[in-house]
Amino acid sequence: MVKSNDIKQNLGNNLKRLRSAKGLSQEKLAEIVNLERETISAIEVGRAFTSSEALAEFSNYFNVEPHSLLKPDFVYRTDKVDDLRKNINLLLCDCDDVKLKTIYNIIIALNE
Repeated sequence: MVKSNDIKQNLGNNLKRLRSAKGLSQEKLAEIVNLERETISAIEVGRAFTSSEALAEFSNYFNVEPHSLLKPDFVYRTDKVDDLRKNINLLLCDCDDVKLKTIYNIIIALNE
């Protein structure tokens, strides 16, 4: 069952994550989307929701689909993370089967 508070919390968490990934303050984001800093704060902590207009502004600014902002498992990849993934993939190309199995087992252990 979907709850209103969960939707607000998801939006707030995702908005904060996106804002932080871009290195923006609440003040700067508020200026970009034409809201008050207090409104951004209230959204981020799940005390308030937002209008469809502001949701569109967030989506356009962060270049994400509006529905993504409401997902509990939304993960935003910064350029740094994408670069790291590319570098790891390049390094993996040079590994033999034994090294790949070892790396795989390490990743499994880290995710447990």
